Amino acid sequence: MPLSSNETIRRQLGRACLALIAGAAATASPALAETVYSDPQAIGEGVVKIYSDFEADGTPNAIGVHMSRGALDGLPVAMNNTTRCFDKNGNGAIDPHGECAGDYELSFTLPPALTEGGKTPFGWVTVNWNAMGHMAPAPPAWGVPHFDFHFYIQPEAEVRAIRTGPCAEIIDCDDFATAQRPVPARYLHEDFLDVGAAVAAMGNHLVDTKSPELAPDGPAFTHTWIYGAYDGHVTFYEPMVTHDFLVNEPNECVPIKAPAAFEQAGYYPTEYCMRTVQEGAEEGLTISLETFVWREAG
Repeated sequence: MPLSSNETIRRQLGRACLALIAGAAATASPALAETVYSDPQAIGEGVVKIYSDFEADGTPNAIGVHMSRGALDGLPVAMNNTTRCFDKNGNGAIDPHGECAGDYELSFTLPPALTEGGKTPFGWVTVNWNAMGHMAPAPPAWGVPHFDFHFYIQPEAEVRAIRTGPCAEIIDCDDFATAQRPVPARYLHEDFLDVGAAVAAMGNHLVDTKSPELAPDGPAFTHTWIYGAYDGHVTFYEPMVTHDFLVNEPNECVPIKAPAAFEQAGYYPTEYCMRTVQEGAEEGLTISLETFVWREAG
């Protein structure tokens, strides 16, 4: 039956409204990414804080450490002889050279938007300053002033429960044995090796055997990647970066050597980046995990 003129007009208006709604939906701005910063903590003559950049649904873009201008100046030049120490020779005194791990540590918790619902496996971060580098059994190349940036998978309470003692790098001998339980091969890139570098309140450090500074007559150490392990599990991700490299205003991203499989599902980074921020409120340096990819468990 032919439509009345009023009905024709009503339907035409309806179609026009639907077209406007569809057009608006097509051109609407997507939900904006958000960057969340932790409270700052003092370091050197500046501050350090953790930042997390993620989409509205919690998908991570970057998890990193921000160091302000001045953070690399005025740092301690002697080893820390108050934490992670053990009287190995039983003389009733602590010798920081051989009886202390020697690092200074700041600890931060990641925001719930990243950690809830298994979006990433990471829960907290530490920034560790090693004023005199690492002692044996760590490779000699790493005996220079540097930072360790630990992005932890293992819960903090479990990490803090790893005791000090006379084995390896000031770790309880039973805990050292636990730290050396091998990670299943599918969860670890083939280039990484256990060199016995287990530390109290931290865990074992698995070394990239192809890191250039470890080669005979290799270049000076600038930065490298470490996988943390404990009780047969990967427990942290760690970029290790020298003070000299950071003061020279780096802008570099490096691919992370990934394993064939992952023990738990989540978004994992595929590169770590060291950048200089030249201007604005966040002027300084960033050391970050980036370019996250979803990985299924197993």
